[in-house]
Amino acid sequence: MTNLHGLEGIAAHFLASPQGQKMIRNYLESPEGQVSIDTFLATPHGQQMAKLLLIKALNSLDIPEEAKESVREALAGKG
Repeated sequence: MTNLHGLEGIAAHFLASPQGQKMIRNYLESPEGQVSIDTFLATPHGQQMAKLLLIKALNSLDIPEEAKESVREALAGKG
């Protein structure tokens, strides 16, 4: 039987490497990757993940706090 934890560790290590990051970026920029993103974002889980990522990204942006607060309020209004 295959040791999934070992394979998961190998995959995680590769995806964290510069080569793995480049592979992910290339895929996400491809037409197939764009379809995958759109499909994922159409799901409740995908929308929840996008909201979390948007909040994290928003916190790190160099934009006026009022603009950040407007986005936060809009996200909170969507449930």
